[in-house]
Amino acid sequence: MTSRPESLAVVFEPGSQRTSVRVSGEIDMDDSAVLREDLTAALAASHGGLDIDLAAVTFCDSSGLHVLLDLHAQALETGKALVLTALSRPVTRLLHITDARRVLTVLDRSSASDAEGFRLRTRRYGPTVHLTPAGELDLATRSALDEVPAALEGVDVVACDMRDLTFLDVAGLHGLLDFAHCLNARGIAFFAYNWRPQPRRLLDLTDDLYPHTDRGGRPTRLLRRLQDFATAARTAGAARARDDASRRTAVPPPP
Repeated sequence: MTSRPESLAVVFEPGSQRTSVRVSGEIDMDDSAVLREDLTAALAASHGGLDIDLAAVTFCDSSGLHVLLDLHAQALETGKALVLTALSRPVTRLLHITDARRVLTVLDRSSASDAEGFRLRTRRYGPTVHLTPAGELDLATRSALDEVPAALEGVDVVACDMRDLTFLDVAGLHGLLDFAHCLNARGIAFFAYNWRPQPRRLLDLTDDLYPHTDRGGRPTRLLRRLQDFATAARTAGAARARDDASRRTAVPPPP
């Protein structure tokens, strides 16, 4: 049985005693109700409980955590067990921050020592530098950005590919913003692109909470310049297409 909301997928594999569940995608307020309904039904149908694999969950907020906590309590009341067999980094962070790991049963087969840490790959092509952050940018690793500006003498553009940035916390976000503002003050254009779901969600949340800054505009505007340029280009292209269509269909004036 598979449940497929727009941003969430849940796959069930019933066994003789327990049901295995694989959850992937984003768990937020919009999808948590569907997840709760599906997991509740699976728990009721199982003999021994649920083994839930969360390794492919890219985002989980408090509503998703409440689903797990409530299901854990329901399992105990019926003599069953809810076990988390694998955790993604966002889920691990959430359980650590909320101390929920003391309540939930976690048998994560992936070792905590396998955490990616943080790496910053740099390639220079004349006046352009390509950066590829990889791993987790947080309070412990944000200092890795501090040494980069000193090596950018003669650089006009810094392009930052975020495809390998798996996790970003508030401290890491401030580090990126400080880095972008430093480059902007030196006249170096900074572009970031290929954001993954969890970092992009943090940018959106920050802009929603603080829509205006002393510098003007959204707090994360310097991290979205390429996205904004692309949106502006699409809007301008659509406007030109409408104008062209209007001219083609206009009735010529009488002679």
